[in-house]
Amino acid sequence: MANVQKKLIVVLGATGNQGGAVARRFLQDPQYAVRGLTRNVSSPAAQALRELGAEVVAAELDDVESLKKAFKGANLIFSVTQYWEPFFRPDCRAKAEELDITCRKYAYDVEVQQGKNIADAAATVVDTLVDNGFLVSTLSSARKCSKGKFQDLYHFDSKADVFPDYVVPKYPELAAKMSCIHTGFFTTSHNILPDSYFAKQSDGSFQMRFPCNPDKLVPQLDVNRDTGNFVYAVSQMPPGKAYMAGEYLSFRDWAAAWGRVTGATIEYKEVTIDEMVAETPDKACGLEVALMYSYSSDPGYDGGMELLTAEDIQKAGIDCPITTVEESLAKQDFSKYFSK
Repeated sequence: MANVQKKLIVVLGATGNQGGAVARRFLQDPQYAVRGLTRNVSSPAAQALRELGAEVVAAELDDVESLKKAFKGANLIFSVTQYWEPFFRPDCRAKAEELDITCRKYAYDVEVQQGKNIADAAATVVDTLVDNGFLVSTLSSARKCSKGKFQDLYHFDSKADVFPDYVVPKYPELAAKMSCIHTGFFTTSHNILPDSYFAKQSDGSFQMRFPCNPDKLVPQLDVNRDTGNFVYAVSQMPPGKAYMAGEYLSFRDWAAAWGRVTGATIEYKEVTIDEMVAETPDKACGLEVALMYSYSSDPGYDGGMELLTAEDIQKAGIDCPITTVEESLAKQDFSKYFSK
């Protein structure tokens, strides 16, 4: 039997949460060769990918020429950009202060430029991409979907302003091969916001405190377990569609699931944006995430958009397993919250 040439998927952020999950899932399919892009090809995560069979290549999102080189021969590209890395980096904070802008706006500018670099580089290989070959991680446009109410929910708009808003008018041929994959709240976000997820009360119980309607359904994603499966399933769908990865569940029900898993007593309390900011050690982070939770109430985390879900993909006859929030929580260690 003649050897069948493998399709090459190039995965950005291959040593991170989303990119790592995507790379590992495509490596399970012998039809695919995986080229993982990362800044540090010597890291333990990069070495682990090599051992699974991936080609690991150095590339910088700030260097469009390095991306063009890394995309050579690609049949599929998985794109993911990063807001929080420049947001928290001390040198970026210093640069923002030098420019007399907030670190929130600075991180927006960085992510937008990096997203444009990815799109500019991907456009150079559009002819080798399969029909649904540009798979991009993104979020809804808070500015547009809220009709201007949320003008500075930066880590949403920094994605939507590129994917799709920059790609569609500038690169129609690339846009025709693009699928937009929105990702829900990560079920591990309590590690970043412990005081809001699990505020310990004087009687030993816990309180979850967000400026979000307790009964509003919002998508919740086990990023490490499910992003790979979801993107792999989307790759088998027709191009030009938009999706939401995750299980839709209210925060009241999220808290109840955590209580069942841990045996702890917990209640959900809706607070104001100002209260959440006050309770978050990093005030800029507190404001950025508080706006996100408020936006998740109205118009909704998905911006009120009609996005396809795992259920829709399964109805198309494509396997798309999704971990429930309770299943995800049951696999995590929460002992640190009880030892305080």
